[in-house]
Amino acid sequence: MQGLLHSSNLGVHSMGLGNSQKAQKEKMAAALGAFLSAPPTGIPIELLEAFGDVVETTDGILPPRIFFQAVEQSPVAISITDTKANILYANNAFERLTGYSKKEVIGQNQSILSYKVTPIEVYQELWAHLLKQKPWNGVLINKRKDGKRYLADLTVAPVLGVESRTSYYLAIHRDVTDVHELERQVQNQKVLIESVVDVAPVFIALLNTRGEVVLKNQFYSSLAERLNNDYPERIILDALSGQVDTDLKRSSQVAMNFVNKEICITRGEDSLWYSCSGTWVDESTYNADTYFENNTSHCLLLVASDITQLKQQQEEVRATAMRAMMAEQHLVYGMREALQGAIFQLQAPLNLLSATMAIALRREEYMNEQLRNALTEVIQNGESVIEGLTAALPEETVEATVPVNMNDIVREVLGLCTKELLSQGVQIDLQLDQNLPHIIGRPNHLCSMLKQLVDNAITALSESEYQSRDLRLSTYATDHTIVVSLRDNGIGMDETQRYKLFEPFYCGWDKKENHTGMGLTIAQEVAKTHGGNIEFVEEHKHRQGCLVRLTLPIKNHHG
Repeated sequence: MQGLLHSSNLGVHSMGLGNSQKAQKEKMAAALGAFLSAPPTGIPIELLEAFGDVVETTDGILPPRIFFQAVEQSPVAISITDTKANILYANNAFERLTGYSKKEVIGQNQSILSYKVTPIEVYQELWAHLLKQKPWNGVLINKRKDGKRYLADLTVAPVLGVESRTSYYLAIHRDVTDVHELERQVQNQKVLIESVVDVAPVFIALLNTRGEVVLKNQFYSSLAERLNNDYPERIILDALSGQVDTDLKRSSQVAMNFVNKEICITRGEDSLWYSCSGTWVDESTYNADTYFENNTSHCLLLVASDITQLKQQQEEVRATAMRAMMAEQHLVYGMREALQGAIFQLQAPLNLLSATMAIALRREEYMNEQLRNALTEVIQNGESVIEGLTAALPEETVEATVPVNMNDIVREVLGLCTKELLSQGVQIDLQLDQNLPHIIGRPNHLCSMLKQLVDNAITALSESEYQSRDLRLSTYATDHTIVVSLRDNGIGMDETQRYKLFEPFYCGWDKKENHTGMGLTIAQEVAKTHGGNIEFVEEHKHRQGCLVRLTLPIKNHHG
């Protein structure tokens, strides 16, 4: 059956109808009244509401004409057909919806409204229900009189007569084209947004104020697997706790958004870096109780981008710059020491010559004029050379002082020395005081100082005959100082070396080709400028290796 889903009209509005038309009108009204007075089981409530209820009054049940008038004036398109789907009646709403007048459709088959693109299976299902005397509801593609197509939401119900046989079919339908287009637009946008969100290479999770995940993307699952944790959002929020308020109930009240907060999540030997942003959004509720209210709930849109590779690149660049700075600093210190040594070496004989001439002149002793002129020229030339060397002394790099945590310096230096530590097979035992106070210092200079000490320990270990090469670094605080200690099991040192270690250009290693003898000199000078000290601690004779202790004042405001 095709087009059963549309309306038709009995022509009951015409005035001055003939006897046959009046009889037909009364017949249809009687049929409608019979249907409304005892509707079949399963008739949609929408249909009954359109017709109105059967009402008992003091005069008895309302006559069928009352129901007929209600159907005529209903805003829903209604039609009645015979069992072959020929239209016997259509109301006014049917005319407005289809463009056909009642006269044009009375006697026509309901298929006049059907459009060929509706699958035949839909009509087969419709008839299968009706033949079993069951109502059917679905959507068909219909066409109006002008040929325009529309989507018809159709409900068809059999009207049972005597002996429970189907006498008529009653159909109501409405145009749902606009609703369908809007639903499809919303659905398409939803699918598009979900697709974009799901393939985005960032962690996205929508959390309610209880911390429960309302929405998540594919990267969420990947991160959960990577962290071996089913709740990666909790790990992220815990890592953010020092930077933002992670009490979701409290922060939702004031919509405390945050942008690009960097966190580090450590898993074993791996450090994962993420840049996190959070935005509070309102989610509307859709239950019936809140239909007339603007009832919304607050949710946090948590987004985390993996910046581990970027941080590694930045760290590599920074480490390269740090190595270059240390090399330059080492060169500057070496040049200063070399020039100062040369100045010292020149100054001594010049002073002796000047003193000799002054004594001779004071005693009025005879001195050959040619000799005196020669000595004067030598002294003047020597002083000129000293002035030139003094002017050529490189200036020290000026670095601002800031609060510094020596634990960070230790980690940074170990990162810089990773290649050397691995090549020498050195095992690191790190014991850092996590509550270590900050000092006021120059971070690059402190880093350079500690690296010199670590390099010294690596060299000691490389010249050791022991197969096990161990280096323990520890930090702790006393009442007024920060202590950084380095203990290695290398070749150690004898008593005579202990007093020469900080002398410029002194090198006590067997392999001296890669050493200038300035490393410990530079380290001690940096420690002194920070108000601290480096010492090689004498231990029991039976202990192998060496212990170096660096002390720095906690309240150091060196400018």
